[in-house]
Amino acid sequence: METTDRSVSTLWRAVGVLTVVILVASVIPVPAATPQTDPTGSVDTTTLLHIAGYATLAAGGVIAIAREGWPGRHRSHRVEISAVAGVVAAVGLFGVGTELLQSFVPWRTFAIAEIGLNVASALGGGLLATMWFYRLVE
Repeated sequence: METTDRSVSTLWRAVGVLTVVILVASVIPVPAATPQTDPTGSVDTTTLLHIAGYATLAAGGVIAIAREGWPGRHRSHRVEISAVAGVVAAVGLFGVGTELLQSFVPWRTFAIAEIGLNVASALGGGLLATMWFYRLVE
């Protein structure tokens, strides 16, 4: 009888840690001394953090699926469009959820624009990882 290793890989653990970091960063108070713009004053610092966080999370999820498969399942030898879409959708919904959570945190604010930014960043990160590292199979 064949046994399957059901342990979670280091890659999936890294994706989980990044998810927790983004969640915690979304609800902690932001110090008043934190600069909200870059030195040129043109880009909001939090915008850059949203892009970096959600794009990296989606890219990490796509890479983890391609290299390890879904946790607890056999690895497929190809990356299917449905797997990439699932990761991007999950990260996008996580971004929506963190923004909704911020509406209940007194020192944070809810912003619809940031929901769009989170979803667009997840889409961009997932697609870039897919195009750069892997070939889609339909």
